[in-house]
Amino acid sequence: MLKTPTFYLIIVMLGVGAFSGLMIASNASVIGQSMFGLTAAAAAFYVSLYSLSNCFGRVLWGTVSDKIGRTNTLMIIYGVVALSLFLLTLGQTTVIFTVGIIGLGLCFGGVMGVFPSIVMENYGPINQGVNYGIVFVGYSTAAFFGPRVAAAIAESNQGDYTKAFYTAIFLAVFGLVLNIGYAMLKKAQKPAPVIK
Repeated sequence: MLKTPTFYLIIVMLGVGAFSGLMIASNASVIGQSMFGLTAAAAAFYVSLYSLSNCFGRVLWGTVSDKIGRTNTLMIIYGVVALSLFLLTLGQTTVIFTVGIIGLGLCFGGVMGVFPSIVMENYGPINQGVNYGIVFVGYSTAAFFGPRVAAAIAESNQGDYTKAFYTAIFLAVFGLVLNIGYAMLKKAQKPAPVIK
């Protein structure tokens, strides 16, 4: 697995896909209070809403990917992530925060739901536990940097996370580009049909 270029695409795509979700997961309450004027109690509700969306997203996007394919599903996920983050930069109403949180939660769950299948489709079921464990380093890397980058940007901007949102938007667009590259690589690797 480590000798294939596909592995490196997959691990980076997972990290990029998880970055915004982990950034929001660890800062949702603070973002709600500092940028959207929520009380601590209301912000706690949005953390719960984010978690529920994450849970539902795993089932939703896993089902969608079974029907339309992994790469098509990831195109939608990365696109929704970018749009949800952009929405959070536009204003400070609870409606915007609600839609953004739900969109990001669904897509974070989707990333977690789609990538195990991608790993299995590329490397088979025999070593799936080890293979996905290695690929999960991408998630761990995002878990280390996502919250820290967001907190550092907010601290240097008087509690405003807007530049952190733009950073995550850039990564989501980068994820779209990587996903296109992955699809092209998979197409090139597909064996030619046997003519009888």
